[in-house]
Amino acid sequence: MKKLYLPLFSLILLPLASCDQEQPVLQKQEKTPLYFGSVLIQTEADITPRATGAQWEADDAIGIFAVNHQMPLEEGNIFDGSENVAFTTQGDGFFYPKGKNIYYPEGDASIDLIAYYPYDESISGYAYSIDLTKQTEFFYSNNLQDISKAKGGARTLEFRRPLTKIVLNITPKKEGSTLDGLTVTARGALVRGSFSLAGGTLKADETSTGDIELAVSGSSTQKQASGMFFPTGQPEALTVDFTLQGKTFTWRPKEILQGGKAYRYTIELDGLESTAALSTSYMEIPAYTSGGTAPHSASALHMVGDKDWLNPSYTVNNTSIRNYSILYDTENRVPYWVAYPMHSMYLGDAGRTEEWDYDPIISPKSVQPTLYNGWSSMTYNRGHLLASADRNATRVLNETTFYFTNMAPQDKDMNSGPWAVLENKVREWCKQSAYDTLYVVTGCILPESSQQYTYVNDNNQKGSVVPKYLYKALLRKQKNGGAYTSIAFRMENADTKSPYYSNIVSVETLEQETGFTFFPNLPADVAKEVKKNASQSPHWN
Repeated sequence: MKKLYLPLFSLILLPLASCDQEQPVLQKQEKTPLYFGSVLIQTEADITPRATGAQWEADDAIGIFAVNHQMPLEEGNIFDGSENVAFTTQGDGFFYPKGKNIYYPEGDASIDLIAYYPYDESISGYAYSIDLTKQTEFFYSNNLQDISKAKGGARTLEFRRPLTKIVLNITPKKEGSTLDGLTVTARGALVRGSFSLAGGTLKADETSTGDIELAVSGSSTQKQASGMFFPTGQPEALTVDFTLQGKTFTWRPKEILQGGKAYRYTIELDGLESTAALSTSYMEIPAYTSGGTAPHSASALHMVGDKDWLNPSYTVNNTSIRNYSILYDTENRVPYWVAYPMHSMYLGDAGRTEEWDYDPIISPKSVQPTLYNGWSSMTYNRGHLLASADRNATRVLNETTFYFTNMAPQDKDMNSGPWAVLENKVREWCKQSAYDTLYVVTGCILPESSQQYTYVNDNNQKGSVVPKYLYKALLRKQKNGGAYTSIAFRMENADTKSPYYSNIVSVETLEQETGFTFFPNLPADVAKEVKKNASQSPHWN
């Protein structure tokens, strides 16, 4: 089976119909066949595409079922015998029937379409069998509904990956060591199951425990191993063996592995050492440039719980929604950074809750400052890195911005002045309809040496370092054309009265100063150009 590569842009379909130019009025109208474009949807940026910007390969085939509108996929509801109809592409992302056509229904009737990859002519019971020992991709689409000739319009299949993907970036711990001959095997994984095309649900066979050989690529000093797995709430059952030069090192993930997400980890061999990278498939989460994790750090990924508050126009189906991520400096007791998506769905009028409290994920509590009553010096505010106003759709959501790990000692005049103006501008940018989700990283830059540190005490008379600068790195993508654009701001933590637009730097410059790689999931060739921008015009006015 050929590997699948999907474009990240939507391909527009123009339905084709035969037309007799000599007798247009008298020509009998024939049935109109359906053709399709395709796109791989990154739900909330949870999935990293296999090859950004690449195309399908010629002769890749998908299967499509057409059912009468609002009817379940089952016998008796199939439209015009259109059951598991094969469509293929020449590699351009457009799919055409391999043999049998699927036609628009006549009159006012409409249909719903369900598609999957890769095509299996022997499929039965509307369930697709999955064998992960073969490590074959599986994608599913059910977005095309209420399709009729009268409505016409684009016909783009939006494919999603229901499985979990794990990516391991592997380096030798000892300088001069080689990774040549490395093999990576996942043990204790569930390897067989099925996907219900009718219900859109994935189910693993709990008795099908086995081994999965992960594909390994790369150089002698840096390898990458990746594989697909069934989602699991028991990650401790899965172990990964790294075998090199007769030695075997064993590692296991600690996270609950959710479907439709990619998890990335850094692995150092020679006395195995591994660090989770906070599911860096999220576009906004930085990577520590030196590899591994930053010194004396603790991380937390805060997710949205109850989603009933969401605007009905924002469809999330059964997907999870992240709130924000944080990398916390447990020694200096300030955040390295807080990373979060900005979208109008997070904004509302719930107001400030003032529910100051410890971050429930980062432990022990003693590494966090106690800030119920603010800092000991009135010069500094409890400066939110993720602003309260950025998460005020509900009271519960707003409460999460008052965790002590989201605070830094911030000059009160800078906080209420230029910094507040910049925060308001970020909220304006996230509402601009010409762009997709805005990704933001807000962080602290400490003085260059510890001899220059200034400390301010919390309510227990324990000190936190006062940052020299606060910064924001931003990235977003144009809806029309898909081009990315970035900008960054670094503002001195003092009452300089210098406006935000006088403190623009490039993301590239900020990376060099902080030691973090921002937006690491950008393709390398794209990132090189995008991160150079240090101008407001034309995208950040």
